[in-house]
Amino acid sequence: MIITRHYDLSALMISISGVRGKIQSGFGLPEALLFSQSFATMMVGKTVVIGRDSRPSGPYFEHLLSSALLSAGSNILTLGLVPTPTTKAVVKLAKANGGIMISASHNPMEWNAFKFISKGGFFFNAKENETLLQILNSGKFIPPQIHPKGYIESGEDYIDLHIKSVISRINLPKIKKKKYTVFVDAVGGAGSFVIPKLLRELGCRVIEHNCSPDGTFPRPPEPTPKALVSSEKAFKKSKADIGFALDPDADRLVLFSPKRGAISEELTLPLSLRSVLRAAKKGSKVVVNLSSSFLNEHVAHLYHSKVIRSKVGEANVVEEMIQSKAIFGGEGNGGVIDPNIPSFGRDTLAGIAHILNVMAEENKSIDDFITELPPIHMEKQSFPLSQGMSLSSLYEKIQAGFPKAEVSTKDGLWLSEGDLWVHIRPSNTEPIFRVIAEARSASDLAETLKRVKKCVES
Repeated sequence: MIITRHYDLSALMISISGVRGKIQSGFGLPEALLFSQSFATMMVGKTVVIGRDSRPSGPYFEHLLSSALLSAGSNILTLGLVPTPTTKAVVKLAKANGGIMISASHNPMEWNAFKFISKGGFFFNAKENETLLQILNSGKFIPPQIHPKGYIESGEDYIDLHIKSVISRINLPKIKKKKYTVFVDAVGGAGSFVIPKLLRELGCRVIEHNCSPDGTFPRPPEPTPKALVSSEKAFKKSKADIGFALDPDADRLVLFSPKRGAISEELTLPLSLRSVLRAAKKGSKVVVNLSSSFLNEHVAHLYHSKVIRSKVGEANVVEEMIQSKAIFGGEGNGGVIDPNIPSFGRDTLAGIAHILNVMAEENKSIDDFITELPPIHMEKQSFPLSQGMSLSSLYEKIQAGFPKAEVSTKDGLWLSEGDLWVHIRPSNTEPIFRVIAEARSASDLAETLKRVKKCVES
């Protein structure tokens, strides 16, 4: 029996997003083994799907995890290098009992993580995470079997089923007829193979950039416009009709347009929304998180649809989508969620397909659609929490700085004052707190952030 007090887990980020940490500073083999044994105890004798991104630490984490599962008599469907949404989709398509994606998403190379997936392809909810941690803290793991019946087999065929499910949601003949030239920057990550394959099945000519998963990230892993400067130059040189940039586990999507280059990740979701809402019933519901742009309300209004705001985090958006029977959803960080695709979570394949679909259906370029949207004035900043200051006291200070604002404490602190909003919350993945603000003009945004900074620093 392992006694967990021998290990300090305080350096790990443990949240609804899974468990992640720096390999040499908290998430080494002993810690990874604890979580592997805990998960194996939950999945004893059942079928589990494993996928990973291209981090060099991925293979040894996968072998460690596989050993724990096999010792408990579980069967494993291994996918190798695949996007997070594909791993989730395969859990559902294969009717597996659970899964794990080994990826620290947009974190740097020295990080890795386990993202726990339950039956149906959904990320662990709060109760399942609590059960996992109870097992870990008790140290009462399933003993290794002397003659386990578990086995490992390839789940490669299920990857094609994920692609087919995405294609079923769009007008394939119209897209094929357009013969789009599409630029893809996969940051050498998990989308390096699957995304170009999807595009070729859509009849596109694919220009691959950073699609060699050699264990390095050739640019900063988070696909923000600032991180895509060199990729933008390659895109413009390619003369492609549109471009897509991914994060390492391919659940976040950023676009390139011929006239503008790399654009804000906040535009991905509202542009995808048009593909679905143009054929939806009036009054249809869409769910976005509290940190997503006003642009989603703008697009929804065009099609007489309603936007519901949830807590930040894919699992929270999905939960709200299920409860409200929403037809679409996502997050402003480039996450597109189509509930009719087995991944039922942030899925770059879905985002790419829906954006190409609306371009083909309406016979417009991506720049045409961007021009039709109001300008976006949003900024995202991160701050370490000042020594001696609690989040609650920080919230009190900021709320006092916006005395006339509408307030929500559903997720951190969300303030809405006329044509601006501010969202302050601790990060689920890093030891910081985030401030996200949006206003209708650049001057209003600057003034809003000035007010927030004054509260933070006072």
